[in-house]
Amino acid sequence: MTCINKLNDIVDNGLCICCGLCQSIAGKENIEISMTPKGRLEPKEIGKISPEIFKKILNVCPGTIVEGLPKEEVTPKTEHNLVWGYYLSLYYAWSTDKKIRFESSTGGLLNGLSLYLLDSKKVKFIMHTAANPKKPMRSLPKFSYSKEELLSGESRSRYGPAGTLERFHEALDLNEPFAFVGKPCDISAIRQLSKSDPRVNKQCKYLLTLVCGGFAEFTKAQDFIESFKVKEEELSIFRYRGYGNPGRMYIKTKDGREYDREYNSFWGEESTWRVPFRCKICPDAIGESADVAALDTWRGGSPKGEDEGFNAAIVRTKKGLDLMNDAAKAGFIHIGDKLKIEDIDDFQPHQVNKKKAVYARHLGMTKNNVPTINTKGLRIKELYKLNSEDFNKKEELGVSKRLKKI
Repeated sequence: MTCINKLNDIVDNGLCICCGLCQSIAGKENIEISMTPKGRLEPKEIGKISPEIFKKILNVCPGTIVEGLPKEEVTPKTEHNLVWGYYLSLYYAWSTDKKIRFESSTGGLLNGLSLYLLDSKKVKFIMHTAANPKKPMRSLPKFSYSKEELLSGESRSRYGPAGTLERFHEALDLNEPFAFVGKPCDISAIRQLSKSDPRVNKQCKYLLTLVCGGFAEFTKAQDFIESFKVKEEELSIFRYRGYGNPGRMYIKTKDGREYDREYNSFWGEESTWRVPFRCKICPDAIGESADVAALDTWRGGSPKGEDEGFNAAIVRTKKGLDLMNDAAKAGFIHIGDKLKIEDIDDFQPHQVNKKKAVYARHLGMTKNNVPTINTKGLRIKELYKLNSEDFNKKEELGVSKRLKKI
């Protein structure tokens, strides 16, 4: 199997999700991140990366290593499921602020938790992703110190590429407590970094995530605005969803023109999502190492219409459970009915299928002499053994075809 000896080996083999942590470690003078013609953010080595620094990158990169919940986070009350991993509680939850709930993705749970953390002064700021104010179709990592900062900048779901961790060491250098909100792959990278940098656990107090279907390549958003004969430089607002659940895709130009499209119409069938290869082989899209993971609650996996917005919460750690309870007592979120693991399966059938398929997909990569992700504590081999032989063969062959398109 091909070895990973340089940054390009990660990128060229489709393993890069472009979280941006490599740039945060090596510095902008050594790694440049830019948008490719295919609509992906990719890092490129422009300076000299020492073997020591490259080893640090390899040890945290979610394209090379992803692990489950750390053992120290598992308690005697923790439950376990072969697909969904460790958890303490499952229930409906949403923001109690009607405006936030309406404008956010789904029920605004992560915004509600973030606002509680700021208001209670448990953290100084929230590190998250928001729209680039100059180019609102693109996303940037952001430090929000107030409610106003957190809720501005279209900070609800950002389905396009985002280098969420580009500024992570900048956050650590501030020497202030903060919470991080990002994708499961981002959370995994932070957990890995915590093994070598003690500042992570000291300062990054909470890890909040969403159950992730993968991000759409930038070309999908480009095609959307071009269907209305709008150019990127004309945009003042680009919104993937929100203002209802799921809400509509919405854009507004600087001269006041407005266009939108129904959520299901934009996404269509899974084959049209245009997610990168790394998302297809993701061993943890469900936030197994986060404190809390929020998810959509559409029976069967897709919205049948608009509703008020109800998140489900997978609470994985004692810290996450305390946060949920404290935020509810303080009036920032509402905790609804308890859920069963079968409900989570029903809300997210795509995730169930991917978790069962991912080991076969990794095997397909290995058979094609392509490096894959080292995993631990994610049970993907156990799930593989429970699949039918035909299912596993189909997934292996599917990866072989996708590898030709990287």
